[in-house]
Amino acid sequence: MLKPYRVLDLTDHRGAMCTSILGSLGADVVLIEGPDGRGRDHRQQGPDGTSLGWWNLRRGAQSCVIDDRSELLELAAGADALIESPDPGLGLDYDELRAVNPGLVHTTVTAFGSTGPKARWAASDLTIAAAACSAAITGDTDRAPLRITAPQSWLHAGSHAAVGTSLALRQRDRSGYGQHVDISAQQALMQIAFPGHVHAPNGYPSARRTSGGILILNFHLQFVYPAQDGYVSITLLFGDTIGRFTARLMDWVHEAGCCDDELAALDWVDFGMRLFTEPDSAPAQLELTKAAITCLTSSHTRAELFAEAQKRELLLAPVYSPAELTGVQHFNERGYWDTIDDPAWGSVVTPGAWCKPSRTPLRSLGGPPELGAHTEAVRTMPRSALLDAAQALRDANRDPAAPRPLDGIKVLDTSWVYAGPFTTRVLADFGATVIKVEGPARFDAARGSGGGLRGDMGPDASIQYGTLNAGKLGVTLDLNVPEGRDAFCDLTEWADIYVESYTPGTLDDWGIGWETLSKRNPSLILLSTSLMGQTGPLATFAGFGNLAGAITGFYEMTGWPDRAPAGPFLAYTDYVTPQYMVPLLMAALDARDADPEGRGQHLDFAQAEAAVHFLATEVLENTVNGAAATRMGNADAFMCPHAMYPCDPGDADPDNPLEPPDPWIAVVCETEHQWESLCRLLEADGQPAPPELGGLNAAGRLARNTEIDAAIAAWAAGRTPAAAEAALQAVGVPAHANQNGLGCFADPQLIHRGHWMDVEHPVHDRMIVEAPKLQLSASPHVVARSGPSLGEHNDLVLRNVLGYDDDRIVELAVAGAIG
Repeated sequence: MLKPYRVLDLTDHRGAMCTSILGSLGADVVLIEGPDGRGRDHRQQGPDGTSLGWWNLRRGAQSCVIDDRSELLELAAGADALIESPDPGLGLDYDELRAVNPGLVHTTVTAFGSTGPKARWAASDLTIAAAACSAAITGDTDRAPLRITAPQSWLHAGSHAAVGTSLALRQRDRSGYGQHVDISAQQALMQIAFPGHVHAPNGYPSARRTSGGILILNFHLQFVYPAQDGYVSITLLFGDTIGRFTARLMDWVHEAGCCDDELAALDWVDFGMRLFTEPDSAPAQLELTKAAITCLTSSHTRAELFAEAQKRELLLAPVYSPAELTGVQHFNERGYWDTIDDPAWGSVVTPGAWCKPSRTPLRSLGGPPELGAHTEAVRTMPRSALLDAAQALRDANRDPAAPRPLDGIKVLDTSWVYAGPFTTRVLADFGATVIKVEGPARFDAARGSGGGLRGDMGPDASIQYGTLNAGKLGVTLDLNVPEGRDAFCDLTEWADIYVESYTPGTLDDWGIGWETLSKRNPSLILLSTSLMGQTGPLATFAGFGNLAGAITGFYEMTGWPDRAPAGPFLAYTDYVTPQYMVPLLMAALDARDADPEGRGQHLDFAQAEAAVHFLATEVLENTVNGAAATRMGNADAFMCPHAMYPCDPGDADPDNPLEPPDPWIAVVCETEHQWESLCRLLEADGQPAPPELGGLNAAGRLARNTEIDAAIAAWAAGRTPAAAEAALQAVGVPAHANQNGLGCFADPQLIHRGHWMDVEHPVHDRMIVEAPKLQLSASPHVVARSGPSLGEHNDLVLRNVLGYDDDRIVELAVAGAIG
C-alpha cells in the first residue's frame, strides 16, 4: 500500500510504534542492532526472556547488526528514512545525514523535542504524563494524579512520528529533499488531555480529574457502574445529541423497578441546563439517577447488560480487561487476531491488521527477526530505488520547502467530534484543502460542548470545535433531502479523500454508499471510521470513544487496584486512532498513484482495532504468559520509586477559578545510577532514606516501596513542585511537576516549540489553538484560523468549488438543503 520505502529503525521502546505502523502499511523496515540486541529484554518478557513489547513492535522487520558509525552512514546513504529515539543530546546529526543522502527523512523521537529548555531532561512514562496534563485530569479527586498503568507516552510519540514521517516522505517525493521530523512525547501525549487543557488558555474553567466519569463544574457525571461480574461504562450525558440515549436508559431503569415515575419522566435533553438553573432540585436528582442506574447494573452481568443495551440502542459497553479481548466475538468474526508460530513461544495470538482496505490490504507481518538474520542481505542490497526519482527532482532545482506535503489534495469531511476531525485537521495543517460538511440543524456534536469561548456557549464558540477544525472550510448541507445529497455527491467528485464517521450503513441508506460514490469518482479514497468497523456483530454499535476505551481494555488499566476503574479521560480511542489514519491516507494516496487506472478505495477503519495495539503487550501477557494485566495506580512492576508525591503549593492561588492548585511531583528511577543520585540528594537536603535502602537494586526497592515512598514524600512535602523538579533534574532523576492546563500554557518548553497558537476566530476575533504534535524542518505547518462558524463558507464552496450559479443556490435554499 505504502511505497516500498526503506526505513532504518534505530529506535528502542520509545519510538518503535512508528516503524510498526509504517511496516504494516508496506515500508521495508530494517532494524539496526548492536551485537547484544539492545532492547529485546525490556519490561514484560516471554518464556525465553524476549520482551513482549519488543516482539510485537518488531514484527516483520529485518535485523541488521552493525559495529560502527561508518556502517550506519553507508546504510543511510541508500535509505529513504531513518527513525531514532536517542537519549537526550545523543541523537544523530541531521546535517551529517543530509550530506550523505539529501533525500533522507530523519525522524527523532525524544521526551521534549530536540531543542528547548527541557530538551535534555531525564524523563519516563509517568513524568511525561505529569508534563502533558494527562495525569492532572485522570484519577480520583482525593488521590494523586494518575497515568494509565500500561505505559502510553512513548506509543503516542511513536505514532505521531509515523504521521510526521509519512508526511515528510510524501513531501520528499514531490520536492526531492528529505527533512528532519522532530517529535516530542510531551506534545504527543497532550492529545489525550483534549479538550481539558485548552480551556484555561481560552478563559474557560479546565477539566478536573474525577474517577469513572467527568466533572462539569462540581457535578460528577458518572460513567463507570458495577455489574455482577465487573463493570460497565455508560455515557451519562444530556443535551440534543445524547439526551435521547439517557431517556431510553432511564426507561429501562424504571421498568426494572429501580426508580419512580417522576425520575424516569424527566426531560433528559434539558437536564444538563437544569443543573445550573435549578440548583435546589436538579443536583439531588442527578444523585438519585446514578443510584438508580447502579441498582439496575449491579443486578446483571456485563454480557446481559450489553446485550440489552444493543436492543435498546443505549450508550453502554462492558469494561473488558486486555486478557478478555481475544474472546470477544466481534473481533474474532472480523478476523482481527494474528496467530504467529514463534520458535520459542509456540502459537501466539496478537493484535492484527488495524484497517480493512477494499483493494490493497495491510501487510501480513509474521513474527520478529532473529538477531542479525538479515545483516548480509541488508549490507549488499542496492540503494532504495525511490532515491533516483528524488535525485531527479533535486537536479531540476526544486525548492526544498515546496510544495507542502499535501498541497493540491482535496478533502471532504463529515466526521464528528474527535477521531475524524483530529485526522483532517492534520491534513489541513500541512496543505490540504478540507471542506467540513455539517447538517444545518444537526451539526457536529463538538459544537455543543467543550467549553465556550468568552463565555459564549453557542455553536460557533466551542473551544474544542475551534481547535479540532482549525483551517477548514465550513459548509452546511442536509443529506436527508435529495437536493442536499446531490450537492454532496458533486463535492465527492471534487475530492481526493472523503472521511466519514456515520454509523455503518448510513451512507448506503441515503443511496450514496461506496458503490455509488466510486462510480462517480473512481479515484476517490473513502475512509470510514467507526468504533467497531463496517462489519461484524457490533458494527452498528453506537457510542463514543469512552465506550470503545472500555471495550478495548483501557478502563481496566486505569485506576487504583482497591477501587473501581477510573478510566482514562473522555474518549481515549479517539486520541489514539488519528495517528493511524493519517499514515493510512498517505499510503492510500501512494496506492492510487501507483495504480495504472488511478483507482481509489474504501478504507474500513475500526477505532477499537487500532487502539488495541496500544495494549498489545498486555494482550500478549495473557496469550503468551497466561497472566491478566490490570490497573496498578501509579506503581510500576519493574521500577521503584515510581509515584506522584504531594508538594507545598507555595503561593499558588487556591481560589483561581480556572485552575485551582494541584501540587504534585512525579518521580521515577529507571536505573541504579538514578536511584543512587536520588539518595545522595535526599541526604544532602537533610531527608535521607534509611541507610540500608541506598544499595538496593530494582527488585529490592520494589520490595521496600512503602519505606521509599515515605522518604521521598517527606522530602517533597517541604518544596514546591517547581523546586522539587529543579533539584531532581539537576542530578539526572526523571521528575516533572504535575501540570494542568494553565501550567502547560505557561510551560517554557511548549512555548519554545510553538505549541500554542493565537489565530483568527470567526465570531470572537481570536482564540488559542494547539499546533500539530510534530515539527517538520522544511515543511512547517500553517494554522491561520480556528474552525469555521456554521455554514461560514457555503457561498464560497457552492460558487467557487462546485461552480453553482444563483439559480442553483436558490433551489438548494428553497429545498432546505443548505439551511
